[in-house]
Amino acid sequence: MYNTDSIKKIFKQSNKIMLAIAILPILFSIFFYTRYILIYQNSVDNIQAANQISTKVKNNVLEEMWDIVFGQIEPTNYDKKSIIYELRSELTVISENANTTTERSTLEVAQRTLDTMEKYLDKILDNVKLEQPVEENELIMLQIDSVNQLLYDILQDFVRVEINLASKRSEEVTNSLLLLSMAQLLIIACIFFFSRRTQKFLEKKIQQPINDLVKLANEFSNGHFSYRSTASQLFELSKLSESMNMMAENLTTLIEENAKKQQHLAQSEVRTLQAQITPHFVYNSLDAILALADQEDLPAVKEMTFALSDFFRISLSKGKDWIPLSKEIRHVEDYLKILKIRYAEMLTYDIQVPDELQEQMVLKMILQPIIENAVYHGTKLVRRAGKVHVGLVEEKEALVFFVNDNGIGMSPEVLNNVRFHLSEVSLSSTESGYGLYNVNRRLNLYYGEDAYLKIESTYNQGTCVTIRVPKKQPTL
Repeated sequence: MYNTDSIKKIFKQSNKIMLAIAILPILFSIFFYTRYILIYQNSVDNIQAANQISTKVKNNVLEEMWDIVFGQIEPTNYDKKSIIYELRSELTVISENANTTTERSTLEVAQRTLDTMEKYLDKILDNVKLEQPVEENELIMLQIDSVNQLLYDILQDFVRVEINLASKRSEEVTNSLLLLSMAQLLIIACIFFFSRRTQKFLEKKIQQPINDLVKLANEFSNGHFSYRSTASQLFELSKLSESMNMMAENLTTLIEENAKKQQHLAQSEVRTLQAQITPHFVYNSLDAILALADQEDLPAVKEMTFALSDFFRISLSKGKDWIPLSKEIRHVEDYLKILKIRYAEMLTYDIQVPDELQEQMVLKMILQPIIENAVYHGTKLVRRAGKVHVGLVEEKEALVFFVNDNGIGMSPEVLNNVRFHLSEVSLSSTESGYGLYNVNRRLNLYYGEDAYLKIESTYNQGTCVTIRVPKKQPTL
């Protein structure tokens, strides 16, 4: 049997020998693979950048120039650098990362092609300023179309060059990998020889207690806090086992206390969400009812009054947190009906929910805040008529809701900011996105990890919010 000193000695000697055997090949491997990874990554970055530029060339250049030709963009307000300068800057960045003559020469041709396109653009701008016939600019656009296609082809040639270079570098890595593998096999054999000296001791005195601690940790991760680890003969592992057992006791107590707090918090979240239905919504709805009454449009008055009453009745639901899907859908339909009467032809909506799911129990008020966001932060900010679509898809063990709008959408920066704030611990009820945060928070509290809220958005096109909830009602 080894004593404490012999354990230190065995590990110290073994570590010295194995370190001496392994250090040089490892350092060489790190240097070699790091170098090739950086080179390969550079090629990948160049390919991605070239493809992005190609997409802009294909989709944006001609569109912007036709806007100038047909007067959609005023020459006095047009910044010539907007698209061409952007393309030139991105090509310059790629050129700085180019390592071969073939890459650089291909990019130089692309830059010269951009120069040609810029000259044609200058002619168009001059013609527009001099109020020349549109036909002259249309002829120039034929030339620009050809140059634009040429630039696209050149960029695709550059992509092929990068792919060939990456393939060649991959072959070099493969050949070197064979040599390194042989060296590593030799190192493994040497390490295996020295590791046999301590294997028996490790299995008996260390491995078994560690396995017991691993089992304890797994039980913790599965929520089973009644399991306890047995004491080890080694001082360090014995202290660790004792600490983890004590932690299990403390966690059990904390979980019981936290469950009560979470229940109170979930209920307060519902009350906060109900309070989030701001007074101006009520005022505007009542004003609309008065206006309809003045117009003697009694059917509309009746319809809007019933919708408003039903909306608040379902919002309260006698304090219940869970309601049938039919009521949740009726709740959002009441809300949209009120907005439709107020905004008339400026807002349309449709709701598509399978009839066989109407009695499925769901968490209350998970759709209305999303629709409110879609209207007040989406469709109201564009001149076109707003459209809101509410849909539901049934999965095997879940319901997936979709709320789409054709509003202003979000830029990538704003979208990332909204997604980031969804995970924040707290958010003021006066801040933008509070409704989304509130729904996401309540989904986590009531459903746990089985539910999620996902946001996808494109600026000036619209936003889609997806909510997935399990069919089975969980117990908080």
